[in-house]
This record gives sequence, structure tokens and C-alpha cells, in this order.
Amino acid sequence: MRSMAVPVSIHCAKGTWHGVSKLHLPWLALEKRISESKSTLHVVTDRQGNFATITYEWEYEGRQEQGTIILAKSSDMTSIQFGWVDSWHQSDSVLHLKGETSQSGSMKARGEYGAGDEVWGWTIELAPTSDSLALKMENVTPDGEATWAVDAVYSRV
Repeated sequence: MRSMAVPVSIHCAKGTWHGVSKLHLPWLALEKRISESKSTLHVVTDRQGNFATITYEWEYEGRQEQGTIILAKSSDMTSIQFGWVDSWHQSDSVLHLKGETSQSGSMKARGEYGAGDEVWGWTIELAPTSDSLALKMENVTPDGEATWAVDAVYSRV
């Protein structure tokens, strides 16, 4: 029998989660930089446990937004890959991110995107536990400075 490729922590996180998502836009005036919305996140895996699909919904300025993360992991390594799209952040292409899983079950991956002539980075971190799931995203400047962009915490439904 083949071993499961999806991290155990994600396999155990299958189902629906509800929480609050915070969006950080540091270029706005101080009082408008952080917005909060209710958010729903859903985790499913394929039958063989080779990959997981994580979908989430959130709002910005009263408009519904959605995102999807496809997660794949080699069954004999700690390395992971994400494919990510989001109707607000990354709507015109799939961002490919590579990273690692930790012994605690969290995983963090980084990808790159172009902004004009510059190459920027983006990180996604998933940290599931038995009763919560955290989703964090960072925007990384061409100089390597990371600023949090999304901070969402979910509880099981």
C-alpha cells in the first residue's frame, strides 16, 4: 500500500472551517490599512491522499472574494508545492509556491511574481491543529522584506 502524500495535518483538517480573515494593505491611510471579514475555508483531499484542495471565501469592501490552494507533497520528502489563485490577490494566473512542512504539521511555501520590472515574493503558511487552522500570507519586497498581507484563523464548524 502506498503512503499518503498529503501531510497528515492537512488530511486531519478535512472539512469546513469558519473564522475571521484580516487583510493588511500598508499603502493605505493608517485607519484603512486593516480590514476584517468573516471567512469560510474548506479542505478536501483526493481518494488516494495525493493532493488537497483548500478553498476559502472572504469579503473586501462588501464584495465576496474566493481563493483556492492546491497542495501536493512528495510521499518521501518534506517538500510541498502549492498552486494558488485568489479573485482579489492573484486572479490572472496561478502562482506556484514551493516550501517545507514542519514537524508540528504546519507548512510554508514561497513563490515569486512580477510587478513591473521587479520580482516580488509571496508566502503562504498553513498551520492546522485539532481545533484551529491558521492561514497566513506575506508579501515580500524585491529586497526580501516580508510584510503580512493576510492573517486568518478558523475553527471547525
